[in-house]
Amino acid sequence: MPLTDAQIERYSRQIIVPHLGGRGQERILASRIVIAGDARDTEAPLAYLVGAGVGTINLRLSGGQSGFAKKIAAMRELNPDVCVSVADEPQERVDLALVFVGSEAARNLADEIGEGRDVRALVIARLDAPGKIAVLPDAQSPRIADASMLAGFGARAEAADFIAMLATAEAFKLLAGYAENPSRSIVEFNGYETRLRIHP
Repeated sequence: MPLTDAQIERYSRQIIVPHLGGRGQERILASRIVIAGDARDTEAPLAYLVGAGVGTINLRLSGGQSGFAKKIAAMRELNPDVCVSVADEPQERVDLALVFVGSEAARNLADEIGEGRDVRALVIARLDAPGKIAVLPDAQSPRIADASMLAGFGARAEAADFIAMLATAEAFKLLAGYAENPSRSIVEFNGYETRLRIHP
């Protein structure tokens, strides 16, 4: 669906980004995603993606949604183009699942989502040390080459919030179609230093 004048004005800072443009913004507005993890780890990514205009966002919170209702209401008011809801069970097919593994409960949720057949792309952020981000543009292919992505949760990484926002940016790029043929990859962290591994 073509962008309205109000949407062009609202998303103008994104539309002018090379390789994004109006078509990328239209893809973002039409996107259906799941954000999963502990409430504290999903709050900033949710605000970013609501502001960016991701059309439909379903939250799966590992510790329940108590105390999160006001934040969800605020997100709904932030951008009228976006629909935000909380779901305890998997919903219909989604374009992308963005999963934050910030606790053992969130890791269990990641296992469940990682097994799902109704997710087109998957981004998983491990927020324990050493932090990692797995980017899987085609979730129908074999899941994750690095088994440690779904291993037991260890001590929280010092750079956990930084890792979560980088994972959110990777999810945004997939939704917008920023790269023509995105690769399956794992970003590994040593503090704030990173190393990228591309997987065939």
